[in-house]
Amino acid sequence: GPPSMKQKTMRILAVYFAAPMLFVGWLSAQDLTTDLILDEELSTIRAITVTKKATFGDLCKIVLIQRNELEKYATDEERCARLAELGIYNTKSVDHIHLTPLRKGAVAKAVINHHQLEKTLLFQLTNWEWYGLQNAETLGIMEKGSNTWDEISGEELVTVMDLGLARAAEMHDWMKEKNPYKEFGFDSYQEMEKN
Repeated sequence: GPPSMKQKTMRILAVYFAAPMLFVGWLSAQDLTTDLILDEELSTIRAITVTKKATFGDLCKIVLIQRNELEKYATDEERCARLAELGIYNTKSVDHIHLTPLRKGAVAKAVINHHQLEKTLLFQLTNWEWYGLQNAETLGIMEKGSNTWDEISGEELVTVMDLGLARAAEMHDWMKEKNPYKEFGFDSYQEMEKN
């Protein structure tokens, strides 16, 4: 059957933890800034992964890592302000972003907005976290039966954000128009007719 959430998590974690080893050879050729940025991103992801309770600050960090913007914003406040500016998630009502435990409803809303995944009508109309969570379950990026206010571990957060990224990549591939004449070596029907 399809891989379980746990298996998916293990696979994703294997990539993150094995990555530094694989990158060593490749990085020696890269310049130092790239090294440092990648290093900061990997250590941030590792730190989040081992957290029992993810915070709103962790969510903002992961979104910016996926956007390659982490190093541009120094504090959780700045990072989360950037998410609000992008229309991904607004943390205005959250006190102490770096301490407040993240909720599954917030993650669902952020992952769908961040990756521009297909929205259910109810989520589109209301923008409520409750419908966002149901939406994320429908897309298969969050486990069924969660509650909006449930807290989430760092490991689950990383997994959900990566599943969102994978889903977006799949969508992007479907959207690309396939050219039926390509396999015959032509760009259009007209061109094929000429030959």
